[in-house]
Amino acid sequence: MKQLYFSKPQKKNGASKENRQFKQFKNIVSYLSRSKDAQTIPEIAEYAKISIPTGTKLVKELLKQELVIEDGKKTTINGRKPAVYALNDSQFYAVGVEVLSKWIHVSVVRIDLETVHKSFSREFRLEDTQDCLEYILEFIKSNIHDSPAKADQIIGVGVAMRGSVNGHTGKSADYFNNLDIPLRQYIEKELELSVWIDNDTRALSIAEQTLGVAKGIDNTLFVKVSRNLGLSIILDRNIVFGAEGYAGNFGHVQMGTKGRLCSCGKQNCLSTEIAGDALFEDLIEELQGGESSLYFNLEDIETYKYHDILDAVLKGDALSIKLVSQQGEILGLALGNLVNLLNPNQIVIGGEFVMIKEFYLDAIKVGMRKTGLVNSLNTCEVTASTLGRYFSSRGAACMVLKNYELINY
Repeated sequence: MKQLYFSKPQKKNGASKENRQFKQFKNIVSYLSRSKDAQTIPEIAEYAKISIPTGTKLVKELLKQELVIEDGKKTTINGRKPAVYALNDSQFYAVGVEVLSKWIHVSVVRIDLETVHKSFSREFRLEDTQDCLEYILEFIKSNIHDSPAKADQIIGVGVAMRGSVNGHTGKSADYFNNLDIPLRQYIEKELELSVWIDNDTRALSIAEQTLGVAKGIDNTLFVKVSRNLGLSIILDRNIVFGAEGYAGNFGHVQMGTKGRLCSCGKQNCLSTEIAGDALFEDLIEELQGGESSLYFNLEDIETYKYHDILDAVLKGDALSIKLVSQQGEILGLALGNLVNLLNPNQIVIGGEFVMIKEFYLDAIKVGMRKTGLVNSLNTCEVTASTLGRYFSSRGAACMVLKNYELINY
């Protein structure tokens, strides 16, 4: 059913007519998807830059394929009321997959951004093995089967992975590089669907653009603070990927002062002092240095997780508040430099640390005032994501819709 729009004809002699028709269908579907109201054939034809007879023919074909529906009549002052047409939302679904170190989550999202199915597994462990990859594929397949969407209504799959991912090719720097073909092609072959792969931070920033506080904002820095630190840069509403697709490695900016060794092999990377893993190290050092807390002690240190520190902040634990405030100020120092460099309209803080936003945002702003230029800071809003936790899978689904130009952002 979807080959009219989602499968571009192969380039070959005599295929120019099919390619032209593909582009015309593409323009019509994209236009109707992003329009708030149903449209008349003359309005559709004007947007697609085609004649009204051609527009009529194409719309009839889309009606036949059940991709478009007639949605009433347009109100006019005089004369015959023309029919208006809208996209048939029930025929278009995108699958989003979030793959983290100890978590896999799948969302099936309709083109109107309504989530119709979701499922997760906390038993999952991300490993660089064929068995792990097969588990991911079977988890996706089973959730597509269990969703209300039919197989031929799925237009693509977006995969959001932890770590460094080439945003152009979908290649992960850390996982599944021993395949005979690139990872993206491998998954496409197994699922028989178009696939996009990117890191979880950029997927979240697409969700913010589409559903969150970054919608309609030209220049945004999205900062994910969870177990690790991530950054997605949006300039002129376009995500910055860089030459090799790895732009946004904010965690490896050399702004640390504690001499901690980073997973990249260098010392003093920002990620060694910001986010959950670093927060846990901070707690250990403070307790070893003689600091006390009603919630933590060295004897039970192996039983704690960084989430426990965030929970303790909300309970008023002085040591925990001190640690997150120190972290927030260091992050603010780094962000102030980025504000000077990129002059964004806003900075959005997302990830697990949103749960302590009242404490964390204040500390970030203190740090930013120490490094940021006044004029740039005055026009840059610092805010927390309102989308909640575990939103990367919906962001990955939005990644599919965005690549097909089916959503506004």
